[in-house]
Amino acid sequence: MNNIPSDEEFARAGRLMSERFRNLDIVCKSIKQRFKGRCPLHDVYILPSRNESFEVIVFFKETKDMAACKANGIVQDLIDFTYAELERVGRGKRTDITVAFEFDSDENVTRECGGDYFLRLR
Repeated sequence: MNNIPSDEEFARAGRLMSERFRNLDIVCKSIKQRFKGRCPLHDVYILPSRNESFEVIVFFKETKDMAACKANGIVQDLIDFTYAELERVGRGKRTDITVAFEFDSDENVTRECGGDYFLRLR
């Protein structure tokens, strides 16, 4: 029995992966542009989970920035904008999708994971 996937199976897997990540890079870029001058945003990652389900991980520069942005309403604005952008790029309406938001800081990733975002996102 051959356990090595065929070229067709690799191609199908590639198409499925592309569809799962479709336009999420555009949403990340829009978030960064929108909030660039409003808060000390370090980076944003959006990962698809299941159908119409996403995980959004937002990294601020420092832990204190994260707390300040929660207190002054920027975090809620960021959440609302993310939903609007996901809808704009065709990933579903707010009422039809599930988005889990997580907030962290580059400072924390440096301290806890030696700055390795791959380890942090696992």
